[in-house]
Amino acid sequence: GNSNNADDNDTDAGAGPRFRAFHEKKWDERLLELRAFRQQHGHSLVPHTYPSNPQLARWVKRQRRQHKLMEEGKQSTMTPERCELLESLGFVWDSHQAAWSKKIQDLRRYQAQNGHCLVPSSYKANPQLATWVKCQRRQYKLYWEGRPSAMTPQRIAELEGMGFVWELRSASTSSSKAGG
Repeated sequence: GNSNNADDNDTDAGAGPRFRAFHEKKWDERLLELRAFRQQHGHSLVPHTYPSNPQLARWVKRQRRQHKLMEEGKQSTMTPERCELLESLGFVWDSHQAAWSKKIQDLRRYQAQNGHCLVPSSYKANPQLATWVKCQRRQYKLYWEGRPSAMTPQRIAELEGMGFVWELRSASTSSSKAGG
């Protein structure tokens, strides 16, 4: 165990060179852990709760926060060099965006196989995709009702560009050829 939680507080910017050196070292250690995580899992999306290394999960979350501060021109421990180091490991600044990209990829794969984006609600091969598609329709509806939603004009355009159908007509004319 590591009884030293100095890397868990963010309020120590510029507390002297020795302190800073300690933080640099800590940061480099975490970067190595992230590199190892990537080698093991094939990506850098450390889960928010990661029992085998909770410090790494917290660190990743903090890098995202610091990156946001830097982008907003506020004081931040993030530097362009650190950004580059993280990005070279495929670091994802916005984990929600990453989840979206993954599902879009799944949907493109489905579309390539089936010639359309109408994922059935009981899609055995990828039930998560079926749920996600349903969720996008709901978010779209909320968006147009002016209610809080995860839908954005960019996402709408991306889905529509793939021929995504928002309104499902009742399938009374389901005389489409059986099989594939």
